[in-house]
Amino acid sequence: MYIDYKLEGKYVTLRSVEESDAEFILSVRNDPRISKYLPPLIVTVEQQRQWIARQRDDNNSYYFLMETPKGEAIGSISVYDIESDTAETGRFCSLGDPVSNIETCILLNDFCFDIIGIQTIHIWVYEGNKSVISLNQSFGYEWIESKVDTKGEPYKVGILTKDKWQNKRENILKRLSLIK
Repeated sequence: MYIDYKLEGKYVTLRSVEESDAEFILSVRNDPRISKYLPPLIVTVEQQRQWIARQRDDNNSYYFLMETPKGEAIGSISVYDIESDTAETGRFCSLGDPVSNIETCILLNDFCFDIIGIQTIHIWVYEGNKSVISLNQSFGYEWIESKVDTKGEPYKVGILTKDKWQNKRENILKRLSLIK
């Protein structure tokens, strides 16, 4: 779904993805440093544009482009499979620094819990992606299950409740302000 405003932080801004972002998104999504922790995506720029066009009309999905304060695109993130008061977040591909990535997650969690009324966020992360597992644990995610994908790669399934997020949020913001 498209929103006509930006989610603004100090280090990063999130705005709804546009069809013109397709080439950038594919370049980041297919960057070997990032794609090693994501399922393969083999599509053309035109197919990505078409997918974005469909996604913008999908009432159960929001897809955001991450930008620096100067407007430079540095990644993307999404919330999708919105059903009642639950949703999944992911499609997180970033060339940003750790502070930008943390703030991106803060902005997305706040959007989910405070704007669209989600009570529980679900995620999954490949077990080899230790930094993302650690980041999500620090945000209050609880790992509830381990699974294996169709290619035999193990991954963890986690949940974050609104209450758990509210208990962690202020401490995360304080730590973030000490970094930069």
